[in-house]
Amino acid sequence: MEVDVSSERTLGLIGSVLTLVAGFFGVIPYIGMFGSILSLVGFILILIALKGIGDKAGDDRPFKYYLYGFIVSISGFVLLVILVVAGLLLHPSSSGGMEIQGFHPVGIGASPSIVYNVGQTSTSLSVLTLILIAVVAMIAVFILAAYFQKRAWEAMYEITGIKEFKETAKWLWWGALTLIILVGAILLLISAIYQILAFSNLPERLKAGEEPDGAWMNEAAF
Repeated sequence: MEVDVSSERTLGLIGSVLTLVAGFFGVIPYIGMFGSILSLVGFILILIALKGIGDKAGDDRPFKYYLYGFIVSISGFVLLVILVVAGLLLHPSSSGGMEIQGFHPVGIGASPSIVYNVGQTSTSLSVLTLILIAVVAMIAVFILAAYFQKRAWEAMYEITGIKEFKETAKWLWWGALTLIILVGAILLLISAIYQILAFSNLPERLKAGEEPDGAWMNEAAF
């Protein structure tokens, strides 16, 4: 039995284009927030598309895994906001040196500014530690979100047989793992392009309940 997925194809294509455009806006000063809005809209459109395809094909894995990745991404954003607020509270300008002086008496003739500098150094170390924790946490969150998205695109390949979905998953995963050395940014761009091509090549009608030729199941991580 064939099912009509033309509307889902259009939503997925638009959502994929929006997320790609949002990535470019995100690196432009002063309009990064606009990029975030575009990215959110794109994610939602893709979620709706995957939900529709999953319901019609009788396989909810694409929607489920992509939703997991979306939740992880939102959680990571909330975590980042919390860490930024904590960093602002620990900023040296918000911590007076005189308070440090009261707890650490100095010898006669010592300059109070020395104690103030010690307080600043201690606070600066706390801020640097917080920054390091934030970086490690965000990398972990990004990789986890990418893993769930990879599983979603793998499932889409299994359902549709469109090889571009498989390529999307592969380049997304390698891009997430190598983002810290900047090469990952190029790989993520390749993944985004393949994602657009995948929805473009998606037929308007799919055979439901049948595994397409060439689909693979539970292939190991690349």
